[in-house]
Amino acid sequence: MKPGGLFPTSTSSCMVKRLFLTTCSRRCSKSVNAVKIDKSKTSVKKLSSQLSDQPISKIRNVGIIAHIDAGKTTTTERFLYYSGITGTIGSVDEGTTVTDYLTQERERGITIQSAAVSLNWRQHRINIVDTPGHIDFTIEVERTLRVMDSAIGILDVSAGVEAQTKTVWRQANRFNLPRLLFLNKMDKRNADIDGSLTSIRNDLGTTPLLIQHNLGTGSSFTGIVDLPSMTCQKWNRAATSQEFTTTPLTNSVDSALFDKCLTLRNNLIDNLAELDPIMMDVVINSVSYDDITSDCINKCLRRVTCDNKAVPVLIGSSLKSRCIQPLLDAVVDYLPNPESSNSKFAFDDKLCAFAFKTVHQKERGAVTFLRLYNGAISTSMTVYNSADETTDRIGKIYMILADQMLEIKQASAGSIVAVTGLAKTVTGDTLVTNAKAAEKYSAADVQLPTLSVPEPVFMCSIETYSSKEQRALEEALKILVREDPSLRIKLDPETQQMVLMGMGELHLDIVKDRLLKEHKLEVYLGKMLVAYRETIERPSNIIHHTLNKTIGDTTHHVSVAVSVEPCESQSKTAHFVCSGEQSWDKLKWYHRKPIDQGTSQALLMGPLLGYPVVGCRVNVHNFTLHSSRTSAAMISAAIREAVHQALQDSVVILSEPEMRLQIYCDEDNLSDILYDLTHRRAVIGNVEHTEDGVIVHGVSPVATLLGYSTKLRKLSSGRAHFMMEIAGYISMSEQQTKNIVSELSNW
Repeated sequence: MKPGGLFPTSTSSCMVKRLFLTTCSRRCSKSVNAVKIDKSKTSVKKLSSQLSDQPISKIRNVGIIAHIDAGKTTTTERFLYYSGITGTIGSVDEGTTVTDYLTQERERGITIQSAAVSLNWRQHRINIVDTPGHIDFTIEVERTLRVMDSAIGILDVSAGVEAQTKTVWRQANRFNLPRLLFLNKMDKRNADIDGSLTSIRNDLGTTPLLIQHNLGTGSSFTGIVDLPSMTCQKWNRAATSQEFTTTPLTNSVDSALFDKCLTLRNNLIDNLAELDPIMMDVVINSVSYDDITSDCINKCLRRVTCDNKAVPVLIGSSLKSRCIQPLLDAVVDYLPNPESSNSKFAFDDKLCAFAFKTVHQKERGAVTFLRLYNGAISTSMTVYNSADETTDRIGKIYMILADQMLEIKQASAGSIVAVTGLAKTVTGDTLVTNAKAAEKYSAADVQLPTLSVPEPVFMCSIETYSSKEQRALEEALKILVREDPSLRIKLDPETQQMVLMGMGELHLDIVKDRLLKEHKLEVYLGKMLVAYRETIERPSNIIHHTLNKTIGDTTHHVSVAVSVEPCESQSKTAHFVCSGEQSWDKLKWYHRKPIDQGTSQALLMGPLLGYPVVGCRVNVHNFTLHSSRTSAAMISAAIREAVHQALQDSVVILSEPEMRLQIYCDEDNLSDILYDLTHRRAVIGNVEHTEDGVIVHGVSPVATLLGYSTKLRKLSSGRAHFMMEIAGYISMSEQQTKNIVSELSNW
């Protein structure tokens, strides 16, 4: 089988999620009856009106990121309950959570698509997005963090930094987001705060500032000491209790605890003084650290957090509903508002909006999700798409309230809304007022960074059981590809067989399930294969190619000479340089674009199996235009054919993706698991022994990991589990390449 041309992979996103909003705020220790949302039209309008009246300084846009099973969704459920959104606390195990509402999420107990909720806390509106923790759905984290102003990282305090924690942390680094860290699961017997802080420093490369001290651990964990204010906060032992008492911590109450916390507070002040010059002046001018107020410390914590100099660390237990309120307080106190965040752009008061999702609804058609950075939008407003230089018109604007979409007339900066009518806008596009504004900002190099969409690493054929459903399948796949930019479809030009490409086995299995439950299509997925890349081992000879074609009364005549050679870059973006007689200065500026397009198109399909060619540079030795009427399309065609011939003249081999592994197992199963890994061409990094068991770190080719979860369960009697993330691509030998080509050619 030789995969062929790509379907258009236009846009993104997930299914429309619930956005819960409220005006109820609870911070005090008094017991308050939970408030259920009245979803009547009048109540919804009242809630939306009150929230929309919030000034931008009192808005927080926060993404929740973590390794799988660290407690993201459980924490979000407590946010909703304690802020008055819900009357009961949902359970991940029981499939009753607000943000995990898809059938696939509730059946599997994992988050698949990011979900937005909104609440009021201390007269601040907090927009929170719960993201997936599984590597197969990393694009959901990417596009969520792209439109957030800050993030909360959640860690299992007994495990510290885990594999996917590093991945999502790097994604947050890419957007320069200020963050908080929440050490969750303090109720576990092996909770290790010091170990977690060490892993944060070593693995995340950031400075953690512990601002709380625990009162007990494991089953005896009852609360915290807030170090800036030196107050004890103790929770009722009831599982969902909202009651907690706040009392000053004094030497007469508990001298040992007081001395310990005083030392920690002084260390916190010292660390802040090293990071913040204002705090340094305060320390120098203070007689004693006791004179430094909690307000002064909190303001300094906000400055160093917003400047990304350090990360405040809080502790608690979401499952036991302890220390959730202080975490919400920290969001208000330490994280930036949209106006002061690092994501602010110099667009004055003019419109600047970013399209980060597109979903399809039967009743509304394409619905685009926008984050507004500057200016405002209104119904029927014309906007300019700076990406493809076209105009588009907004139809209706919606605020999503619970399971309703409430139509509103306008939205302002800091908001996240859904709109209809944007037929030309796709995920990653920036919308501004008009073409003049786009030119102004382009000249000033002011633009919003686009999404980084990971390349798929798994693929399989997809077919319907009935030829009558083929058309319906094609339409359903177009919708899913539009919603999920990490999902790709290839079409074999010879056999017309469709090939589905995604981030992992789970990812493609979810697609199959959605086709059945949402589109009523039963499909067959073929053998799971790896999405390889093609690369070259040595330079080619110089290839001369001439295109001479007459169409109508126009003659298109161009001669080119090109060669290809290996380069270190593993990007699919074409790298062409002028070489020999052809200098860059001689190449007219309006010829450079079609040449670049021709090289890019040629490198999209390699000569072996049609996979993208990476690690390859194209050298243009000669470019001669014999007819001034030769079109840009013909120039691209000539370059494309010449590059294809040059690739065939070179030695082309395959590159296979490698995965970085973390396997969690018992000591009893370690030898069997290591023996199995050696037969999978895995390279073992180190074996870490912990109180909970053993963690095996290593790297293995993706191809050898197909079906590994089933094998691991058998080896460990169901007690072991593993996580993996893409580590990069490694070149295969010529013999390995021949074997893969032979196998896939007969597929």
